[in-house]
Amino acid sequence: MANNVELRKIKKRYGEKFMHMCRDLFPTILEQEGALFSILENTFATNSRTLYEDIHNNKLEESFRKFIFDKVNITETTVEIVETKTPYELLDEAGYTLYECKNEKEIQEFKKYYASGEHLCTFRGGRLNSCVVFFAVKKNVDEIKRDDFIDPKREDEYGTSVISIQFFKEGLCTVSIKNRYNHTVNNPDATYGNDLDRIIPGLSQSFENLLLERGLQLSNSNIEKFSIPSYVVASDGRYYKYNVELLGRYYCPGNIIIEGGNVIKLGNPERQILVDMFIIDLEHKTIQSYQSPRAINVYDDSFPITFKDSIEKIEVVRDKERPNGERVIRIKKKDTDAKIEIRINKDNQMIEYINEELDGVRENFLRCSIRLKRLVLPNLKNTGSHFLASNTELEYLELPKLRVAHESFLVCNLNLVSLDLPELIQAKDSFLYHNTQIAQVNFPKLKAVGNGFLGNNRRLKRLELPCINKAGNNFLGDNQDLEYLFAPNLSMVGRDFLYHNIGLEELELPSLLHAGRTFLRCNSRLKNIKVNNTKILEEAENKRLLLIQKGLVSPKMLAKLDKKGKLTDFEIKLAERFIKMRDFINKHKQNGESKEQ
Repeated sequence: MANNVELRKIKKRYGEKFMHMCRDLFPTILEQEGALFSILENTFATNSRTLYEDIHNNKLEESFRKFIFDKVNITETTVEIVETKTPYELLDEAGYTLYECKNEKEIQEFKKYYASGEHLCTFRGGRLNSCVVFFAVKKNVDEIKRDDFIDPKREDEYGTSVISIQFFKEGLCTVSIKNRYNHTVNNPDATYGNDLDRIIPGLSQSFENLLLERGLQLSNSNIEKFSIPSYVVASDGRYYKYNVELLGRYYCPGNIIIEGGNVIKLGNPERQILVDMFIIDLEHKTIQSYQSPRAINVYDDSFPITFKDSIEKIEVVRDKERPNGERVIRIKKKDTDAKIEIRINKDNQMIEYINEELDGVRENFLRCSIRLKRLVLPNLKNTGSHFLASNTELEYLELPKLRVAHESFLVCNLNLVSLDLPELIQAKDSFLYHNTQIAQVNFPKLKAVGNGFLGNNRRLKRLELPCINKAGNNFLGDNQDLEYLFAPNLSMVGRDFLYHNIGLEELELPSLLHAGRTFLRCNSRLKNIKVNNTKILEEAENKRLLLIQKGLVSPKMLAKLDKKGKLTDFEIKLAERFIKMRDFINKHKQNGESKEQ
């Protein structure tokens, strides 16, 4: 009887599938009345109904089973510390050098250790207002290269070679151990599960002593014993699912925000809805970002600004055609009947957005709405920087009137396959950088682009830019499948032009007047190039291109060149003699054939 009662309680709280999993994994615990439900209730918050899917889809059933059994069989143990050492001494024994940052300048000194795209939010400034900040750097850090870790793991050698150990100052202060990979790995702010003793035994007690000297008390309540993607352990010891993490703040389903480990519950969900990092107030007809009382907001998304003091009506409607918990938020602005709709999933994440009125946006627009799949802005003419940056699930984008795209437009969008921007004239730095699935683009009016244009887009094969005349550094760098480029009006390019495009065989640039250093470096399959200004090739010191341009490389020499990467002066002279001899023989053959005729 107790078994059935227990299972019904679990089903009501966590869902039927989770209940069936518990019945299969914990039959013996279920024999103890109330034991399993009590453990679950004190361990997992109910802000989301997807706990079963999140465990099953990540193949964590066995880890989950062991985690729960450890809680049943837990015995209190004390670690005897013979001598008390400082965190500096202990981390020195663990192979680290520990630094405490007392000002913003000292924090910025550690930015050099982080790869592009993996910088900590800490470097955006203001972190010392709410935290005590340390950095621990491995003594052999210079020997641990990012390029050697193709498949990152949170606790691998690179991820833990530079860690930031931060303590929130308020109340019982919790620790956050931040990973060198940052958001390249799951939950990077809980490296080693936020358990300092996993770095070296005794480190937790040592830091606790240091903090006590400053009037701060360390709490170990947020230590993560069971790692599950997109879940964070709060100060109450419970696991909470989160949608977005930003500046150490977690925005969760169920109208919950976790900051410094503290659980902040917003108002009645019938009156307020937390969508991604935005509070949509149905009662007061406003859309705002959460304003932290503890830290400076240095990373504001411009999405709420587009609605400031202009909303006349907001309504939430369930979509009967999509019975998976999706809802549509319909917004009526004053003085316009333009269609404005936000579609959200069951975890209150934005998955679609349509706004027929919007004609311009500022920086960071929907930058962290990472589940957005479809965006339609038919009247948008210009964007601020970091427009939709890191929206990894974006599949459809409609911007038919866009003319100017500012820095980091659509960087790191991993699902977008094609893009049509018929009115685009200017694209600034890092435009569409690292869109690994994009295979087709159309920019018929594009004239000028900044640095990093379409860099690292591995599926793009053909590109036509009939109007482009100016490009910055690293134009189309590392597009290894690119086979064809049409840019008849391109006159100026920066350094690293078409760097590492190993699929490119033919290239014609009739209008090119100036090129930066390392022009066409690492293009091993290029067999035909036509550049009217030969001086560009000479300035680039690319002997291979000069030989190809002059037709001085035989197939045999070209193969040798590709294998070695360069030719000696003697080999170049030999190639020239070979070509001259071949031309001389061909000429005499033709003369002989003419006389016979």
